[in-house]
Amino acid sequence: MKARFALLFPYLCGLFVVIVIIAGHKKADTTEAGITAGSNVEICPGCAMEVDPATAPTRTTALGDLRYFCCEGCAERFESGMDGHDEEAVSRQMAYLDPVCHMEVGEKIESAYRGAPYFFCTEICRERFNEDPERFLAEVCLVCRGEGDFTPLGMNRDFDATWQGKTYRFCSAEHRDAFRGDPAGFFMHTMWGIPNWLYYTSIALVLIISFVIIELRAGKKRDGDAPAEENLVAGLSAGDEGLVRYDLLRFKWLGCLLRHDLTRFVLRSVFVVIFLLIIAAGLFGSQLPSKNIAPILTWTIWWGGLIWLVAYAGKAWCYVCPWDAISDWVEGFRFFGRKKGGMSLGLKWPRFMRNIWPATILFIGLTWIELGFGVTMIPRATAWLAIAILVLTFVSALLFDRRSFCRYGCLVGRISGLYALFAPVEVRARDKAGVCRSCSTRSCYKGNDAGEACPTFEYLGTMRQNTYCITCMECLKSCEKENVAIRLRPWGADLSVHNRPRTDEAYLALMMLSLTGFHGLTMTPAWAKIVNWIDNGLGLGEITSFSIGMVGIMFAPIVLYALLVALSRAMAGSSGVIFREYFIRYAYALLPIALFYHLAHNSEHLLMEGQKAIALFSDPFGLEWNLFGTAQWTLQPLIDLETLWILQVFFVMVGHVYSLWTARCTAGAIFGDSRATFRSQLPMLIAMILFSIMSLWLLKQPMEMRTSAM
Repeated sequence: MKARFALLFPYLCGLFVVIVIIAGHKKADTTEAGITAGSNVEICPGCAMEVDPATAPTRTTALGDLRYFCCEGCAERFESGMDGHDEEAVSRQMAYLDPVCHMEVGEKIESAYRGAPYFFCTEICRERFNEDPERFLAEVCLVCRGEGDFTPLGMNRDFDATWQGKTYRFCSAEHRDAFRGDPAGFFMHTMWGIPNWLYYTSIALVLIISFVIIELRAGKKRDGDAPAEENLVAGLSAGDEGLVRYDLLRFKWLGCLLRHDLTRFVLRSVFVVIFLLIIAAGLFGSQLPSKNIAPILTWTIWWGGLIWLVAYAGKAWCYVCPWDAISDWVEGFRFFGRKKGGMSLGLKWPRFMRNIWPATILFIGLTWIELGFGVTMIPRATAWLAIAILVLTFVSALLFDRRSFCRYGCLVGRISGLYALFAPVEVRARDKAGVCRSCSTRSCYKGNDAGEACPTFEYLGTMRQNTYCITCMECLKSCEKENVAIRLRPWGADLSVHNRPRTDEAYLALMMLSLTGFHGLTMTPAWAKIVNWIDNGLGLGEITSFSIGMVGIMFAPIVLYALLVALSRAMAGSSGVIFREYFIRYAYALLPIALFYHLAHNSEHLLMEGQKAIALFSDPFGLEWNLFGTAQWTLQPLIDLETLWILQVFFVMVGHVYSLWTARCTAGAIFGDSRATFRSQLPMLIAMILFSIMSLWLLKQPMEMRTSAM
């Protein structure tokens, strides 16, 4: 029963998340009455700004009502949105912009000022608004506002700047020029972090889980969760580490579908079309991120959804990867079927690079470019990054044997590969001891007329982890003895298999923990203070100061981890285990914390901003198209903020529990003595508590979301 529950737990968690999202979405739709009486004031339906009727642009509705706007941009947007829609509904929909944090919101939390309704994302924003409405409604210099000066502007129009069809006034030429340099940066909305009561409750829960539920069992010898044979039902089997599995290929239709060449071709083609759309829109479309589909498809939908895909489907992205698809088709002169020849020189990947350091370096470089130069808000830069990765993939396919770049150099494949150690899906041999050992052809590795050789040099007879498999399904086609299984399994199964750890994988795991946290930190007000402090102290400029801060944040967790590893080794009292082995083995135990913080952070983008892609699909280039009739839609977030906080804390807790479990498995593999196992885990327990609390702290900070300009 325990084994079957472990198998079902990922899907129970997924069901819980879906129910919470649906409930949160319905909650966001609920209207709370609360409009107070007041004097008549003209309000722009496009942005809820007070306007002077004597000078404001106007539009007359079909019903004869006169509407006043702050600018022609809002007037034109309102006018075009009335086509085929209820005018009053369009007016109210466009006014749902939180005047405090500038988030697009629904009608859930409402207040009124001088007779006009205003809507808010949380009670926090409503309370701040009610304390001083004029502070948020008066026209102010956007640059000064960033520094906390909310003094309204005078009538001087010497320092104007126009962006996205609307003109803004500034208090000086210097501030006007600063705005022109990065307009989107001044329209970030603030996503409030988890409240204090939830933050401190979560910390208490982390401590309770660590010391009571988990660590009381740490001194016991691991008895495994392997079910007795008589308890297994059809389709279930025990893996190498004793965890139960379920073979999906029991469904014959699924095996036939995956063996057919057209299946992968069709799925690849869909993603190649989307990939080419991103490149075309980025290069040739409007460079306003709010009017171009490339940034939101890349950085919100794909990058945000990729971690979810890995958490539930392992390396499924590699199956449809457009970079690999295009390079494979062009290099092999065919779209599907067995490759016969091709343009590749078939060189061996250099021996000194047969590790994942190239992918690690690319991952660090992408993070630096993405966050340091703000490419997430630059459509053309997004397109060029996509092209750069395509060039790397294609050149590698031309030069080297098989898919060497996929194994060693692809930053997406290596990040998803390490996270896939945790995934609940695996491709394995059904019978390694019998069928694989007696196999003389090794077709899964070498290939045959039915299927190609494994592109990442994996042999099913010895493969025990997901890291380097790209789920291309060629082994399913080539294995003459039908000894391939695609199995569901419990979360974290590979992390309990005690294979030989690798230094390059351990450092990438630590980098993923550091850089995922760093990504969240850069969106908080704290990061701007850190960069300013470095810049003021050294006077090296913003980019250099950013780089120094990034290096410091990147290596600080690793140094802390190394100190706690040394303490763990000393407390265990085992001179037979060297420090390096400790350091490498325990690094894998931090992967669940990194993965689930990544899920918590990405969910914030995906659920709060992803809905904007629906409008952009009708006008992907920003050329005023309306292909599907959705171009004028302004949709509220998929979930309300309070419900999102619940989900984020839930993710952190799940990651913490699995990291503790992985650490216990690791300690049990290193020590045969249960007392040494318990003593060695105490410093690691401290490390995991600290990293989980850091995750909660990051979620507590108000996030400045640049994609509000999308």
